[in-house]
Amino acid sequence: MRQGPVARDGDRQDEPLSVAMVFGISGVDPLEWDACAAGKGPFLRHAYLSAVEDGGLAVPENGWRPAHMIARDVCGRMVGAAPLYLRDRSTDEFWPDQAWIDSFQASGGRYFPKLVMEVPYTPVTGARILLREGAPSGVADALSGAMRSLAHKHGLSSIHVGFPDEEDRAHFEQAGWLTRHAVDYEWRNAGYGDFTDFTAALSSHRRSVMLWERRKVRESGVRFRDLPGSRVGEADVVAFLDLLADLHNRRGRRQALTMDFVLRLCATFGDAVTLTFAESVGVAIGALLTIEGEGCLYVRSWGAREGARLVHFETCYYRTVEQAIARGLNRVDGGRGGPHKLARGFLPKLSHACHWFLHTNMRRAVAEGLQLDNAKVLAAFTQEQARSPFRRQAGR
Repeated sequence: MRQGPVARDGDRQDEPLSVAMVFGISGVDPLEWDACAAGKGPFLRHAYLSAVEDGGLAVPENGWRPAHMIARDVCGRMVGAAPLYLRDRSTDEFWPDQAWIDSFQASGGRYFPKLVMEVPYTPVTGARILLREGAPSGVADALSGAMRSLAHKHGLSSIHVGFPDEEDRAHFEQAGWLTRHAVDYEWRNAGYGDFTDFTAALSSHRRSVMLWERRKVRESGVRFRDLPGSRVGEADVVAFLDLLADLHNRRGRRQALTMDFVLRLCATFGDAVTLTFAESVGVAIGALLTIEGEGCLYVRSWGAREGARLVHFETCYYRTVEQAIARGLNRVDGGRGGPHKLARGFLPKLSHACHWFLHTNMRRAVAEGLQLDNAKVLAAFTQEQARSPFRRQAGR
């Protein structure tokens, strides 16, 4: 599709931009894509999206059809991109919309297919409109306008942007999109020298509980084995996926990760990936996949046998914080939700999704519901902030 001259923030864009759709990340040159995704975290890199798509996760069988959009300037240089997928269902997503589906279809509408802008199976906040350094000012408008044109042309009910960063959220809100909030958690490095330095900043109660939990795990005889990505083999992935499936089955959810995906991830990102096993008497009872990038350690996937609660806290929170301090990282992304993370030193943060609807009545109905839902989320966020596990400073 062709996009003519566009302007943003009062700047004139004299040269036309072309916006095209690519049905799979393999159809985009990795160097061009990564030039637009540079500095935006590991999950927006061409290699990660390739692992997601070619590794059997974001595939038509699971309801994901890649429809990425790329923008080029008059010289043919790629200056912007957006990771997009057409979806014929809402499974394996982190922003439930079943109530919207039921309401729209009950009134005779067709909710699917819908268009989503996100990194599949990856609830991590980041850029969603990827702009190359020095890109013309109109690229973001060109890409979002092309999405809306696609929805109008094919009668798509809606477009959903999952976990946009603040800049992209502002872009969509200014264009009239609706925003939904959620509370997630992350650990932030305040210049700690070691784990003891970190615990000294906690309230005496939280410090005592944390040290007790760590001691109980040590006394239980559980041992930990950290495998860097370059050393992960098929047998390790089988054990990891088995633990992941065990946990998901107990929670009534589908375990989506595949061996191909994990092996591709390890092969591509090497020792930025770590697979950690918690073992009791030589038997794995828990496993965690983490990825490091852009000064952050991302807690990505955890699997465990029943009854491994304290092992969960040790593996996913205490040890990752220790590693982040040792490596001089700025933060640990704790993954989706989880108020129990607050007691382990992970502070609340807001994450967002932005939504556009083709039909005015649908937009109006969703807006009314979101007004109430967002008020509850923001109230919960304020309460979580007040429950900080850290010592209160004088004068606060």
